[in-house]
This record gives sequence, C-alpha cells and structure tokens, in this order.
Amino acid sequence: MDAETITPELEILRFFIRADSKGVLQEGLLTEVWTSQLIENPLPDHSFVLESQDLSEWVEHNTINLVEAGVEPTVYENYFEGNEDPLPVENITDIPHSVVLKTYSTAQTRHRSLQEIELSYKKMQSVLKRHKDSLAKNMGARAAFAWTPAATNAFNKLMNLAADDSIIDAVIDVKAFFGGFDMSVNLNVCFNADHMARIRKEDKKLYKEILNEKQMYGFKVHEYSKTPLFTSTGTKKPMGSAAEAGDKKSSFMWCSDETFRCLHGLP
Repeated sequence: MDAETITPELEILRFFIRADSKGVLQEGLLTEVWTSQLIENPLPDHSFVLESQDLSEWVEHNTINLVEAGVEPTVYENYFEGNEDPLPVENITDIPHSVVLKTYSTAQTRHRSLQEIELSYKKMQSVLKRHKDSLAKNMGARAAFAWTPAATNAFNKLMNLAADDSIIDAVIDVKAFFGGFDMSVNLNVCFNADHMARIRKEDKKLYKEILNEKQMYGFKVHEYSKTPLFTSTGTKKPMGSAAEAGDKKSSFMWCSDETFRCLHGLP
C-alpha cells in the first residue's frame, strides 16, 4: 500500500471561493428566478467549505480588500510605578491585501420541454440541483486544494506517512502543532476514505465515536474524496492531475478562523 499524506493548514489571508452561475437555460425562460436560486445557496449545508469565515459582505466590485495586522504593541508591566514619562509611541503598519474574485459558471442546459419545466416546480428543482451539485463539487475541490499546503513552513506542517504509520498518532501530532500557536478551537480535519478506513482498523471504538460525534481530539471531522494528490516523495501535484502509480491522496486540517470564503453573485 502506498504511503499517505496528511496536512494541516494555517496560512492567513490567502484563500477565497467564489460561486457565480449565469443560470441561463434557454432564452425566454425565467432566467432571473433560476439564477437567484443557484446563487442563493450553492453549497450544501454539510460542505466542509462552510467551516471558514464568510466575508461575502465585504466584496466590492468583484474585489475584497483585507488588512493583515502588523506587529502587536508592546505590553508594559507596572509602567507608571516610579515613572512619570508617558507610554512610548510605536508605529504599527498594517499590510493591505486585495483579492480579485473568480467567476464560476455552469454550462447551459438544453431541454426539449422548456415550458413544462418552467411550470413544473419539481422538474425545475431537479435541473437546478444538477447545476448546484456541479458547482458544489467544483468549489469543494478548489477549496481542498487551496487549504492544503504544499510544504512545511513556519505556519504549515506536511506529514508524509508510510503505509504502516498511524493516522491517529498523526492527528495527535498535528493537534500539538496547532497548540504551538494557541489554536484549540474551530479546528477541522477532512479525511479521505482510505484514512478513515485506517482509523477504523486502528481503533474501532474511536471510529464509532467519530461517526457519532463528528469530532476527533478537538477537530471537527469531515470526509471528502477529492482531496489533493501528492507524489510518493511528498510533492503536491497541480489541481486536476490524474493519479499515477505511487501517488497519494491527502487529508488536511485547517482552522476556520484562518480561512475564508466569498460568495458573490453577478449584478
């Protein structure tokens, strides 16, 4: 069995997902209704993408402007005891970031009985569901790719596990990594199916608890099949790459407070 990759995500001010659909099925159909329903809730309630900050209200002209906080001010203990000087003044320079949102559109759908669909709520919902499902799958794959780091650095940890390494031990190690940043809440893990199966083989009792509680050592547990691929040496492959011999599908961790999404409809 090939080794596997399990990765946490801590990077700040980096990720965004935008879901737009032009929603045009046929000229003359109620395109405004279809479009509004597609944009209203493009992600299902159980999507792991929702475990992030929603910054949609801050979008202006297809762009969201963010500010990365500068150095924190110095804290003094008992500064005024025997000291009449005013507190020192420090310059704190925040770092601006502008993120231009991308547009995602589903292809138009051709139907032979357009008026029948327009007048039939159930049939319209069926067609809408197909478009929503397609958008949700695409955005899920893009979020998974964006929230999975390519290498270990100051804010990310990449673990290239062998086939007989413990997934449970890896999760414990990653929890300690987050703890080094005083992060203990709003933590998430997204397992691929093979990693979930390995947890079941390691500890069947723990596996049942995960299924019942959707929690594991302080992480909210999600399952997803379209996680990024890595080579056997731990190199992250480009999004959409076909799996080759020796490739490994990843699981990833992230903090909801350090990732965000934007859902903004076209005017």
